[in-house]
Amino acid sequence: MKIIHTMPLMIRSEPLNTEDITMASACFESLALTDNALVIIYNQGGLDNAQLNHLCSSFKLSTVILGEGENVGIARARQCCFEYIWKHHIHTEYISEIHVDMVFPPNWHSPLIEYLDITDEPMISPGIITINGELQPLGQYTNIPSTYRELITHLEGLSLDEVHPGFVHPVIHRASSLRSVGGYDTQFLRGKQGYEDDSLLLGYVYYMGTKKQWRPKCYLKSWVYHATMAQRMSLPDKHIDFALNEKGLFQQYGAYGLRKLSEIHSNSDGFETIIDRYIHGED
Repeated sequence: MKIIHTMPLMIRSEPLNTEDITMASACFESLALTDNALVIIYNQGGLDNAQLNHLCSSFKLSTVILGEGENVGIARARQCCFEYIWKHHIHTEYISEIHVDMVFPPNWHSPLIEYLDITDEPMISPGIITINGELQPLGQYTNIPSTYRELITHLEGLSLDEVHPGFVHPVIHRASSLRSVGGYDTQFLRGKQGYEDDSLLLGYVYYMGTKKQWRPKCYLKSWVYHATMAQRMSLPDKHIDFALNEKGLFQQYGAYGLRKLSEIHSNSDGFETIIDRYIHGED
């Protein structure tokens, strides 16, 4: 297949389960509009595999379900999806990372793949509209339509043949590049969430070569709705997981890696604070 999509999926417990099922239904319905979509889902809990399969089948969406309903964390779940593809779909050219809180226009991936086909970029993101109406990476705002169909039409109408620096999810990876950097190294990323994207970005920085000064990019010919962090911040012990992965990121890439992230994100203060804390032993 040209592309396979990957998604860790968790349905939270009551009363948030209704919100999550609604999000998942909108996501799956929109994905089903894309030609030949195959989604590798890692079941992180809330539904058993039979229930999840029934939900996906109701939208005629082709899926493979991994996991047994345990929240093993974002990095481990995504890595399991990657490794499944590397084992069972070795000729797949592109792998996406998508989320349950997204809505996709039909064939949203096509312009992104066309861009990767003519460049040496290891990955590319579309533009996104967040739940607050922010257009990332532009920093502009728009009104979010009130209906699902109007939202898809609005997303299609935003298309611009422009490439901007920035990083958002969803993201499409060149499968060969992703495999070269190894995906997510869970011996360092032991927490359930936090800094997993930064770890992968640094992997690509070194894969592309520091002399090239590689930066992640967004191709605005494609736009996706992404509520962003719709579930993450409601999870218990999130501060523990973020701290574990922060420590793992520093162990994996050190101060120089975090300084490189400062350049990528234009956020020197945040990462410099982390560097200072670890170097001076204040953790």
